[in-house]
Amino acid sequence: MNEHVILDGEYLDAAVDLQAIAQEKKDLATREAECKRIIEKHLAVGERGVTPDGEEIVTVRAGAKRFDAGLAAENLPKEVLAQITTLQVDAQRAKTILAPALYNLCCAENRPSVIVL
Repeated sequence: MNEHVILDGEYLDAAVDLQAIAQEKKDLATREAECKRIIEKHLAVGERGVTPDGEEIVTVRAGAKRFDAGLAAENLPKEVLAQITTLQVDAQRAKTILAPALYNLCCAENRPSVIVL
């Protein structure tokens, strides 16, 4: 479905704006990462950076805790691990085993996305 449609008027304007916005976001993400890297060298978790006038402007928050099944398997006794273990449908295994037509019956499609090229 790689069809080309010529854009003009408001459609071309929107596409050009979208392309510029995507580049600005990329540039800002790079600047943001560099600023965070610099601040993380100076502040420890829980500290707040303030202006010379005492206004709080940044802080370093501890990383969010995410459950890790591998760590659970390493740290919990087998009987406790068994209590939190469930059987569930495995999407990756379904993709490997099922015929494409059957797999597609199990898939919901998100709304289409506009992508900047």
